[in-house]
Amino acid sequence: MHLIEPTEREADAAEATAIEIIGIEPRALADALATGVDHGGNPIEPFADPAGGWPLRCCLGDSRPGDEIAIIAWSPFPWRGPYAETGPVVVHARGCPGAETTDRLPDRLDLAPMTLRPYGIDRRIAYDRVRHVPAGGSLMRHVRELLDDPDVELVHGRNVTGGCYSFQARLARRPHSG
Repeated sequence: MHLIEPTEREADAAEATAIEIIGIEPRALADALATGVDHGGNPIEPFADPAGGWPLRCCLGDSRPGDEIAIIAWSPFPWRGPYAETGPVVVHARGCPGAETTDRLPDRLDLAPMTLRPYGIDRRIAYDRVRHVPAGGSLMRHVRELLDDPDVELVHGRNVTGGCYSFQARLARRPHSG
């Protein structure tokens, strides 16, 4: 049997379809924490978490008892405009020990119902492509399908109950509008 090595073009195509998952851009969060002011102009007020379990957007994990965290107003968009909303998120307040960018969602995010909100290259919500994914509904499969659409630049995962931002997914090699 002869194994056929992928051509450079095939390897590039496979790499181009890798997905990046991120909660909050680490440098942007570090800048906000350094200034002490969130995206809504509010002072950042850290507190020690007595019980743990807050959904952290910096590392896509849950807080642990004793973690120093803050609830901040945040806009996760790489652009400005009418669809670039700001909302509450919870973050580590003194540096995050978690991953910056990953290629997969933490399992716990797939265990909760989620709204997937795609944004087009025109920086608008692609309303006709919004999906409501039930708990255990193969969230990454839905993210992949949305990002396979060349008119979709990125996808936000949103909490079904409150609509709060949970994560952003984008193709690894797709440039963002700036």
